[in-house]
Amino acid sequence: MGEYLVTSLSEDYAKEICRWKYPGDYSVYNYPDWSVVVANNFGISFKETRDSEFVAILVNNKFIAYGRIRLSKGKSFIGIGLTPSYCGKGIGGSIMKLLIQESKNRFPNCTIALQVRSFNKRAIKCYKSAGFKIIDKYIANALNGKDEFIYMEYIESNSKDN
Repeated sequence: MGEYLVTSLSEDYAKEICRWKYPGDYSVYNYPDWSVVVANNFGISFKETRDSEFVAILVNNKFIAYGRIRLSKGKSFIGIGLTPSYCGKGIGGSIMKLLIQESKNRFPNCTIALQVRSFNKRAIKCYKSAGFKIIDKYIANALNGKDEFIYMEYIESNSKDN
């Protein structure tokens, strides 16, 4: 696939994310137009937040994914978004490894965690393969109303075959 590069998430990349459109059930991950993102003070619209919490992931100078790593309640929470055309292509695991390493660099000794909608079996499978374990399931408010989420934590494996 090429070599991955983790870099800062520019405003241009953030605007591009707002143009990504996921199909069907995955449309819950669609950002609104950039003007709506800015008007509603989404974190991605602030340079300071992009610089401190977001990263862009490029392959061969092409922007293919982003990650968000933020500290909350003493844990490092990871979020990930792939360009729709790259979803389901088997690269999520590689990107998760990059985000786990970035999380360890930024917040050493913190538990790495994530939240995912329970319907997103493709992502849950990817996260399990990357070393995350399901800890809890709950209903929470989301932009599109209430939804069921799964809370997962990264379990460092000491075995060489993982």
